[in-house]
Amino acid sequence: MSNFDFDLVVLGGGPGGYVAAIEGSHNGLKTAVIEADSVGGTCLNRGCIPTKALLASAHLYHDMKRAHEFGLEQEKIQGANLEKLTKRKDDIVTKLRDGIAQLLKANKVTVINGFGKFQDAHTLIVNNEKKVTAGKIIIATGSKPMHFPFLPENSPYMINSDQALKLSKLPKKLLVIGGGVIGAEMANFFAFLGVNVTIVELMPQILPNEDSSIAKRLAAIFKKYNITVKTGKKVMEIKEDRAGNCAVVKLEGETETCSFDLVLQAIGRTRLINEINLADAGVKTDGKKIIIDEYFRTSQPNIFAIGDCASDIMLAHLASHQGIIAAKNASAKEESALHKLPAAIPSCIYTIPEVASFGINQAKAQKLGIEIKTGKFMFNMLGRALCNQSNEGYVETFADAATNKIIGANIIGPNATELIATLQMASISGLSIDEISEKMMFAHPTLSEAVGESIMDITKSAIHVPPSLR
Repeated sequence: MSNFDFDLVVLGGGPGGYVAAIEGSHNGLKTAVIEADSVGGTCLNRGCIPTKALLASAHLYHDMKRAHEFGLEQEKIQGANLEKLTKRKDDIVTKLRDGIAQLLKANKVTVINGFGKFQDAHTLIVNNEKKVTAGKIIIATGSKPMHFPFLPENSPYMINSDQALKLSKLPKKLLVIGGGVIGAEMANFFAFLGVNVTIVELMPQILPNEDSSIAKRLAAIFKKYNITVKTGKKVMEIKEDRAGNCAVVKLEGETETCSFDLVLQAIGRTRLINEINLADAGVKTDGKKIIIDEYFRTSQPNIFAIGDCASDIMLAHLASHQGIIAAKNASAKEESALHKLPAAIPSCIYTIPEVASFGINQAKAQKLGIEIKTGKFMFNMLGRALCNQSNEGYVETFADAATNKIIGANIIGPNATELIATLQMASISGLSIDEISEKMMFAHPTLSEAVGESIMDITKSAIHVPPSLR
């Protein structure tokens, strides 16, 4: 590799790219990362972190308004200050972005600012002028929001998830097109700040990738927040009404149109692969994403691809995990030293209540022909949840009937995104439900007790589940 500028170059500095670059350096490779915008990518700058910062503010505001449920007297709350919420969000993003820059520097990773594209399998051109060569290359270019075709991209009445983070004024009525993760979280945020929100989802349920029981429960809870959920509906037409300063929307199966101050498109993301000259590098795609093998190698042996640009599942933590593995494989000397992705992928949704899942559920088990056992524990029977006034939802655990080992879980409820890791750890450790029940002691009072009870309920031995509910 000595004939090249670098042993490894990572194209894209997002959650997959910068992690891959640091791992490459850890493995003794002279490494660079090319980033067209800011390190941290969509996740840090326009996705995971800024949305969670805003959601944290909205969720606290929601809790403040129900302080009386905790026995607290309060004066009238003044309301949400969108400018201050946005500044807090921006400050968090800046701090973390600076932290990543320092990490890259400390690990001797060269950061090259600019848009990179391939000239050949070992050469990248940055901003159409600077040539960078590498023995190995990892593509981590990510994705961007898809645009709904009815209105022009510069319409004042339609925004995407990136633009939603920069609003200077809250709408009174908001239509969210798409009830997936982004749509649900955004709807939750705006509703808690007093916006009249409607979600329209083409599929039969919101959160189409989650268990139907979870989606049904969240939709019912959203109704309590005055979020209108319309599933199995297609947007037929959107027109600008400049005089009324709104967008007029026609939905499939409805005779009357509806007016909204703003329309948020949350219909998914499109991969950033068409602009980087993949053909010149001999990298093949299936028309939507880069084709990779189980070791994250593309059709060009020295080029790897990770994250949104090469995955069916677009999650930051998946991209980071893939980045570590791809960098290890880029430094491997022999085929036998190559690594694969080992872990079940957790899904985490930061609504109130939170939603998290991994592995096999009932619907997947049926498709795969796997016989499973299931256990469930409701948060409204848990002391800590009642103390916290957050008792919506449940933990549901699935075990293989043949081995009694945990193979999946669904959680909807407080701290679901944290609790799911316990069940994941039990699953990848190959522990049986009997081993967990006999050897694992869950502290009291904690939310994690719901995990233990749901596992014990698989064998109908849960202490705090009444016999009538089994």
